[in-house]
Order: sequence, then C-alpha cells, then structure tokens
Amino acid sequence: MVMTNNQGNYAIQPLTWDSQFFGFPVGHLRGANVSEIQLRALIAEAREQGWRLLYWFVEPSDEASAASAQTLRIRLTDRKARFVKKLAAGPQVMSAHVCPTEELTPRLLELARQSGHYSRFRLDPAFQAGLYERLYDHWIRRSISGQLARQTLIYQPIGEREATGLLTLDYQPTHATIGLLAVQEERRSQGIGQQLLNAALYYAHAWNLPEIHVTTQLDNEGACRFYERQGFCRVHEEHVYHVWL
Repeated sequence: MVMTNNQGNYAIQPLTWDSQFFGFPVGHLRGANVSEIQLRALIAEAREQGWRLLYWFVEPSDEASAASAQTLRIRLTDRKARFVKKLAAGPQVMSAHVCPTEELTPRLLELARQSGHYSRFRLDPAFQAGLYERLYDHWIRRSISGQLARQTLIYQPIGEREATGLLTLDYQPTHATIGLLAVQEERRSQGIGQQLLNAALYYAHAWNLPEIHVTTQLDNEGACRFYERQGFCRVHEEHVYHVWL
C-alpha cells in the first residue's frame, strides 16, 4: 500500500521485510518541509490506514519538519552519516591475522550485536526487548550466507581460539560497502579495526572498485573519528525519526 496526500507533500511506502520481521505494518514516510498541521493530518490518516510505525528520514537542513516533529514529540532516533574513501592506486596490504569465514559462531553473533550498540533499534524504547539482538543475529546470518555480504572477515591470529574482530563487506557496481564492524570490547585500541579495514580495502581493490562506503551514527563518535583518521570523508547526513502510531 502506498499512501499519498492530494498535495503530493508526502507518501508512505510499505516496508515488507520490516513488517514481516517486526510483526506489524511498517512504512517509509517520504516528505520534506512538513508543517505541524500537515504532520498531524498525516498521522491521523496513517493510523486509520493501519500503520504501526513509520521511518521518517529528514535532511538536517529541513527545519520545518524538525520543528513539527519536536512539537508532536516524535522521537529523533538516529543521526546517520555516510563516509566514503577513494581507493589508492596499487594493491592493498592484508594482514595475515585477518581471513574470510563462512562459519557462524557464538562469538560472531556476539560481535554483530556489539556493532549495533548505537543502533536506533536498540535505543528506541518503544521496541520490544530482544528485538535488536534478533535483528543483528539475522544480519550476521545473512552476511555469512552471502545474502547481505560478499565477504565476512574476522580477525583471529593463529593460536587464538576465537575471533576478536568482525567486518562484513558487500559489493555494489560502483563501490564496496562495509556493513558490520566490531572489535571485542577488551581488545579495542589495539589496531584490530585498522587491520580489518585494510582487509576491506584489499578486497575492494581486488574487485576493481574505486571507493568504499560505510554508514554509521554521529552519536558513535569513536567510529566517526576512526573513519576520518583513515581518510574517509563525510558525504551525507540524515536524521531518522520513528513515528509510532
């Protein structure tokens, strides 16, 4: 179901996968410069249509929509930022401690959950307990199977019983995309993230791709600083609101 208003100021597009996973209707609200009156009418109409949750992605410069959301006490759940790094010419160096894996282990499930510490699905209290864990479990399972990633990389030096770092990397026609990236908490600040990133650059170069992309949360200041130190540039930002009905 796609819902639009007569003025064409907004549209709601159904998100089939999210709806099936969460067990209730979820839609993507598309609209900019939405006034308070328009937002109130939209919410009333969407509620009548049976929607339960709408994701609303708003540009930081859209002051009208932000003000309307604040007035109606709609939760700002995420400030997403996309970072891009252009690959240098010549082959990249890959650490011997990093290798691809096709085996799903309890440690990889743990690392996947750690990667979502700043996720809007974890921080929004309106979601039921345990949902964020199920979501990231599903993400790593589909990455291992090749549905969401072309490579799942782990940091596990010879002699260590378990992986202490994880990175998933997908292939797009114009760039590679980092999905999950996590380092075991007690092993952070030891260069493991750097070695995982170098491996991602190695594969992106092997795939003849000119760029590598990653999206993270601006509230995850450590991750943002890490990518900026590695030569990534922030190219886009958007604010995400969860409109619960």
